Amino acid sequence: MNFFQSQDDARRKTRSLILMFMLAVIAIVVAVNLVITALIINMGDNAGTATLPDFNWIMNNLPLVSIISLSTVGFISLSSLYKIASLSSGGGKVARSLGGTLITAESADPLRRRLYNVVEEMAIASSIPMPEVYVLEQEPGINAFAAGFTTGDAAVTVTRGMLETLSRDELQGVIGHEFSHILNGDMRLSTRLMGLLFGILVIGLIGRAVLNSARYGTMRSDDSRRDGTAAIYLAGLGLFLIGYIGVFFGQLIKAAVSRQREFLADASAVQFTRQTQGIAGALKKIAAVQQGSELQAADAEEVSHMLFATGASFGSLLATHPPLVQRIKALEPNFDESEIDRFAERMLGQMQNGSEAVQESSSIAGFAPRHFAVTPDTVSETVGMPAEEHIQLASTLRQSIPENLYRAAHSDTDALPLILSLLLDTNEAVRRVQLELIAGQLGGTTVMAAETLQLEIKKLDTAFRLPLLQIAFPLIKNRPQEQLERIADLVQRLIEADGVVDMFEFALSCVLKTHLNDAAHPQRRHGNLRLTQLSKAVGTLFSVMAKQGHTEAGAAYQKGMECLGRHEQRIKMLIDTGQWPDYLPPQDWMSAADNALNRLDELQMLDKQALVSALVLTISHDGKVSSDEAELLRAICATLHCPLPPFVFDAGQ
Repeated sequence: MNFFQSQDDARRKTRSLILMFMLAVIAIVVAVNLVITALIINMGDNAGTATLPDFNWIMNNLPLVSIISLSTVGFISLSSLYKIASLSSGGGKVARSLGGTLITAESADPLRRRLYNVVEEMAIASSIPMPEVYVLEQEPGINAFAAGFTTGDAAVTVTRGMLETLSRDELQGVIGHEFSHILNGDMRLSTRLMGLLFGILVIGLIGRAVLNSARYGTMRSDDSRRDGTAAIYLAGLGLFLIGYIGVFFGQLIKAAVSRQREFLADASAVQFTRQTQGIAGALKKIAAVQQGSELQAADAEEVSHMLFATGASFGSLLATHPPLVQRIKALEPNFDESEIDRFAERMLGQMQNGSEAVQESSSIAGFAPRHFAVTPDTVSETVGMPAEEHIQLASTLRQSIPENLYRAAHSDTDALPLILSLLLDTNEAVRRVQLELIAGQLGGTTVMAAETLQLEIKKLDTAFRLPLLQIAFPLIKNRPQEQLERIADLVQRLIEADGVVDMFEFALSCVLKTHLNDAAHPQRRHGNLRLTQLSKAVGTLFSVMAKQGHTEAGAAYQKGMECLGRHEQRIKMLIDTGQWPDYLPPQDWMSAADNALNRLDELQMLDKQALVSALVLTISHDGKVSSDEAELLRAICATLHCPLPPFVFDAGQ
């Protein structure tokens, strides 16, 4: 399954999740009505017999039943919306709620620094912003999870047990698994599921609180008040049972949503690293060690569906993950379950001498990357699915960044000047104008830092520029919204300072604005429009792309349109009858392309796949793709939320 199909499947799962949630809410509403109406009936029954409401009683008291039903639905909905809103601050919120400690590039501990390096390399290879990285220091089990609504607010969290137990290859396999969840839409689905199920869980929590209050009241009250206290106790017991019945069905929903996605994420981890030993070794160690993957945190069940492996004990019906042995056999079909005991013995010896935990080398080191031709199929297959080549390239890029630039990318004070330095012109007169704009907005200190950093930036290949933006972005995104808007405006003015916008400037602007928008509005939903509904935006984008670097721009445009026509018969019919936009490059190409991309981001995923494939044919119409064209293609893909790994093809082909 490719990226586009996975995203489409995740969205269908979201619709199924909403339907299952609604059915669970209906069941809870019925149960709450039974508890409350039965309590009302029996409180007025002097004979003390237990009586349940019948149909006639319900019809005679329909206003009361309606109020109870609406109140229950409203309470569940508001609780879920509150939880979802609280999670909108990013995946780090989930990590911190479980006791996670934020890890930075400056960590002195070699294990934590190794973790940060692996995540950073995976982010560069995936062409997404660097996620926040957390460690659950109090958790000895081997586990991990990714949380957040978008790539712009994602966080990757691992347990202390994982850090201390896994080799670098195994850690890389697990991180690849988690990045698959980020890239394929599973993370967004899981975070939304966490919010929805909170509304059901909170009823059980209230019931438990009422039970405790009633128990305390029964112990202290006199006989005349104990009958009322007993009734409250029964009401609390009813709510408690209803809430946890809801949790039971919630667990069924989580199991239905997440099991198959775990197999797919395991397979993606193998594709990312091109070896099964890493991810399979991590699963074997979970099976072999005493603490396994279980978390000790009290609210671990709330995130059980997000975890790399099962974090709490449930029966097979409620398990959110397939059995470990099944997952291992899916990776290694000849695996014998009896090997786990022997594996545990070998692992014990490795852990005693510490060699496994501190190993920093990776099995992919030293390989020669393959080159990919620029074709629709190779690009579509690569979007959202980085291979070993991209991870190795990302590792090389990260390690080749000059130390002062790398430090600046991880510095609260220098991250913004670094990003601005990427836009400073080589022409002295233009650069002076740009520096005056920066000084007016951010002051002289930022100007000095940006000038100093540009001296190093000029020495670097363009391949380093987007990775620098990716790893510096986390220190930008958490600024107040007003500051972020001023930064976006400043970036636009710097680009336009010389009156000419080149492809790299537009690419950087696209990526930065997309990341800033995702961070500011993480719950923003992408659309389900078709290409035929956005024909004007399609024509504008392809006209712009055809004109960039092509002497036969009209023919390049037509090549892309023919590809779209093969994707959808209606587009071919519109082209044949002259009802489809002709090649017409706009005068202000940057603004026109920017507006077109914002509209095209509302396409459904399979239409985005067709759009990207057609763009590849337009860009490569002249038989070659420059580095600027390659970066522009990556920027367009980023704006469409279809992340394309860096330089996945031979630009000379």
